[in-house]
Amino acid sequence: MNCPESKRKVYVVEHLDPELGPWSALEYAAIAKETTNSGASFFLSSVPKDLELPHELHHVSSSLIEHRNVEELFWQRTERVCLLDPKAQHELTPADAAKFDVFVFGGILGMSKQRILQDLNDQYVG
Repeated sequence: MNCPESKRKVYVVEHLDPELGPWSALEYAAIAKETTNSGASFFLSSVPKDLELPHELHHVSSSLIEHRNVEELFWQRTERVCLLDPKAQHELTPADAAKFDVFVFGGILGMSKQRILQDLNDQYVG
């Protein structure tokens, strides 16, 4: 799979858990539907290859399940990737839509994910 190179917006959930529960699956399915309806794309990245997808995601044709992580998908345009971080120093504004094509959010929860979040913060604008 190739990452999209067009200028349409891409929303990515970097999934960092070994499992994917029904609540998360419902959230991801809703995000995929809403982004597609708006003309954008949705990626669920870092999905383990052996993960059995919950039923809620089997019928969501608008979602793109990726085994690669966000760094592998968008390495050619890191300056256009925005990590949506609730602890960011700058609040996201409508003007940021012109600066970024890719918005990475969700899936990065819990203290065990702190190192990964820091790595992403170091690479991407928050």
